[in-house]
Parts: sequence; C-alpha cells; structure tokens
Amino acid sequence: MNNAIKGIVVTIVMLLSLNAVAQKKQVAKFQKTIAEAVKKAYPASVRMWGFDVQQNQRTSAQFSGVVVSADGYILTAAHTILPGKNYKVFFPDGRECIALALGKIENKETPGIPDVGMMKITDKGTYPFAEMGYSASLLKNEPCISISYPETLNQMLPTLRLGNIAEVKNEYGFIRSTCKMEPGDSGGPLFDYYGRVIGLHSAIDVSEEMNFEIPVDLYRRYWTALNSEKLYTVFPEKRDSVKTDPLSLLLQKESKQKALHPDFNMPTLKNSCFSIKSMIKGKNQDIYAALLNVNTANGAKKQLLLSKNTMVGEQAKGDINGVAVPIKLIGKDQENDLVLFELDQRINGGIDLNISDSDSVRIEMGKLLYSIDPAGKVMLSVLGSKLFNLPKINSQPYLGAMVVYNSSPVQFSLIKEGSPAEKAGIKVGDELISMNGKLIKKASEFAPEIMKYWADDEVSFEWENASGKMSKTLKLEGRGQSVFNHPAEKFEGGKSERRDGFNAIFTHDAAVKINACGSPVFDWEGNFYGINIARFSRTTTVVVPKKTIIDFVLKTIQ
Repeated sequence: MNNAIKGIVVTIVMLLSLNAVAQKKQVAKFQKTIAEAVKKAYPASVRMWGFDVQQNQRTSAQFSGVVVSADGYILTAAHTILPGKNYKVFFPDGRECIALALGKIENKETPGIPDVGMMKITDKGTYPFAEMGYSASLLKNEPCISISYPETLNQMLPTLRLGNIAEVKNEYGFIRSTCKMEPGDSGGPLFDYYGRVIGLHSAIDVSEEMNFEIPVDLYRRYWTALNSEKLYTVFPEKRDSVKTDPLSLLLQKESKQKALHPDFNMPTLKNSCFSIKSMIKGKNQDIYAALLNVNTANGAKKQLLLSKNTMVGEQAKGDINGVAVPIKLIGKDQENDLVLFELDQRINGGIDLNISDSDSVRIEMGKLLYSIDPAGKVMLSVLGSKLFNLPKINSQPYLGAMVVYNSSPVQFSLIKEGSPAEKAGIKVGDELISMNGKLIKKASEFAPEIMKYWADDEVSFEWENASGKMSKTLKLEGRGQSVFNHPAEKFEGGKSERRDGFNAIFTHDAAVKINACGSPVFDWEGNFYGINIARFSRTTTVVVPKKTIIDFVLKTIQ
C-alpha cells in the first residue's frame, strides 16, 4: 500500500471515529434533556379513582391526571370524571388526598370530543405541580413524554414512554403522538421536552402510532368555566384569553437541531443475539437468546445462550447465522422464566458478563435503551419504571377446583368440567390430604400452596372419598389470555403467554414481539441491562435485569 492510499485510509478512519464521538455526544445531550424534563414532570403525575368519602371505599376504575398548581388543580380527561363527585388522588411520593371533580366539556354532537375535564384537591396543602405549556406552539416530530398509570400493571408508581408529535392537530382537534397508551392512562399528561404539560391522554386506535391527546390550550381557554361543577354539552360561552408561548421562537429554532433528533445509528455490539429453535406441543418455536461470555471461578471460559424458559421446548438447537448448532441445557430459573444453554463451539462476539459485578447498572427512568435482534437491527426505547414486582395473576396455574370456605379437613366444593382436577377423578365432596407430599389441613392453606406452582408443573395430589384414599400426579394448565374487544388488546403480535409473576423487573416502551423476547437490552454507552422477558401489554415490555441474570448464571455454573 503506497503512502497516498495509507493517508486516505487514515483520514477515513479518523472521520469515522470523530463522527462516532459526535453521535455519542448528541445522544448524551438528548438523554440529559429528557431526564431533566422527567425530573420536573414526574412528581405531579397522579393516579386516581372514584371514592366514596362516607363509606371510605373505591367506586371506579383507575385513571390518570396531572397537578398543574401548588393549590391542587388537576387536569384530566372528561370521560373519567363526573362533576361534583369525589376522587382519591395518589402522588408518586406516596402522598394521598381527595379531589372534587369540577367542570367537563363533552359535546353532544361529537361523543368523546373534546374530552376536557378539571378537578381540584380539597385537602389543604401545597402539592407538586407541573408547568402548563402551550399546544399552539407544538411542532411536528417534536419529542414528547408520557407519564401515567396503565391499569393492567396496577402499580402505585407511573410508567414513562417517549415519543414524538405525529400530528399537531388532527381532523378532530386532537394532538396525535407516538407515546403509546392503554386503559388507565386516560387523563394522563403528555409533556414537552421542557417538562411542560402540552396534552392529556384521551383515546387510541389499533395502530400503536395512533394515540390522541387533548390540547392543553383548551384548558387554558375554558379555565374559568371549568371551575364550575358542571357538564358542558357545548363549548362554554365564557372564554379566557390564551397567551402566546414565551418559548415559541426557541422551540422553532431548537426543532431543527440535532440535539433533539440525534443519530441513533451508532455501532452496536455484534453477535449478541441469536435464535433458539425447538418444538412446543408439536409446533416449531423460534425465540431469541442473548449470547453471554462468562469466566468461571477456576478461569474456564464459557459461552452461554440465555433465553425465555416458557418459549423453549424439546429438541432445542441454536440458530447461528442460519446454521443449526447443538446446545446443552445447563439451567432453568422458573421464577424468572429464564433458561440457560452452553455452546460447545466458540462464536465471535457476545456480551462479556462479569459475574462478580455485584453493583450492576443503575435503573433510572428516562434512560435511553436499545434492544437488538439477530440481524443486528436496533430498537430504541426508554427505561420506563423503577424496579418493581409483578404479581402472578395471568400466570396462575389452573387446577379447576375450589374448596369449601374454612373447611377442615379440606373439602372440594366445585370441580370444573374438562379441568385437570376432573381428569384426575377428583369429585365434589372429596377431601384433600396433600399436594406433593405437603399436608393441607385447612382450606386457607389450599390457594397459597397452588400458587407456588406454574402451568405445566406436575403435582401429586392425595385425597380421600367413600372408596378410600386416592392419589394421582396431574399436570396443571395455564389460564390462557383473556380476550377483550378494545383497541389496546389488538396490537401486532399480542401479549406473551407468560408475562407476570416476576420480582425486581423494570419496563421499557419498545414494541417487542413475543418471539423477540430473550433479546438483550443495552444503554447507549453499551452497558448490558438485561433481557426482554415478556411483552406485557400495548405500552409495556418487561425486562429481567442484569443482576438477576448474574445471580442465575453464577448459581448454574457453580
């Protein structure tokens, strides 16, 4: 190679390196902007439900809202409230109070439009609040942030989603954003990248890009009218003036800058994700898996494939760039739905997992993340929650039997047709003796014992009837997915079959398909954060964090 060509090569390498540094700076700046906005917006984003203050009991489904003044004015969606009724308000910091629904606007000719509602906290105090922005100054593709409370997660803390303004004003007068919504998010706030309220969540369509927001300027325009406990079926005659956004010119200037639209096409870790092919109940199954490089205590090096246990069946083989590779099962973690295989042949790349890394990574809402597939395609997301536990609800095992309340000995009161209990020969009136050798002496012990198991677990039951003692090992079944005719249930790919019963997980807003679970999750500095373990709902993908994975790998290889 002559000197001229060498010089060109060196110049190209330097330019690529400088470009990569510039890209990283853009992403870091954007991430800082989002984090600062979340810091302002998060404390004022509230969870609510109807509340009877006389009976001290809940009276409605949950919904979301945002406090916009220190004395407790709350903006929400009209379809969530009834003027003059009381509601319980829950702040992220744990504070609780009562609010009164004031006015709402729902035009008779256009049901669900404009969906404007306001409330006021009645308890005296000073409350965290978010600044109101101006929807008139919004620009297409401007970054926006959702902080609200999806009902399916049923958590006391909100989840975060990141998107952009797809339409400043659609044909119905709504803002359309790409921040995904579902039931429970209604009335929740949409913020701009300065942490100001620009809209309130109203409705969705089937497409995950179709999320409709009530413009905040409507609340400004009808603020005085909304202070009355009244349902307006037309726009109120009393109108307040809406001033011009003092940041309008700045927003227009910033909208063209890379700081708000960074280039996310940065080099990513190669060969970190592959597929596992297997058979489940006679059907071919593909599921992604993360490739891990691990050094054992004795200095041996291992390459492992980590994936989602309930999506891996019999005759499992690794699919390495289209070539079937034998893999050896070395461990399962049923509680966290993890499965671990060892590879015999070495593959270039993978994630270096330091199993002595006890402090792991910081779980911070607003952290930019990405998931990667076997082809190296990147999916951007934002870390949407703190670590939390997701109870076993959808994943409860199905026996198909109930027992008499407070009975001792425990007597079966209902056996469902076609259930595992009926197939085993258990009948109403039979008395349960034990499960897997554990004596069940009273009815209150029955449900907690069943809850220790999972679908497809084999459990030995012993019971007694008029014919004497009986025993049989039976396989518990899954409960299956509940089907609802709501746009939030019709997103592409649907929910994972095993999607709850996890401890210490976090969420992000990537639209991960169910067979893409097992794929690794990183931050934009290249730190490994965990693996996608379940598509929980329209808005939420669940991640098993790095610390849990380290604990599992360490336990397995030792």
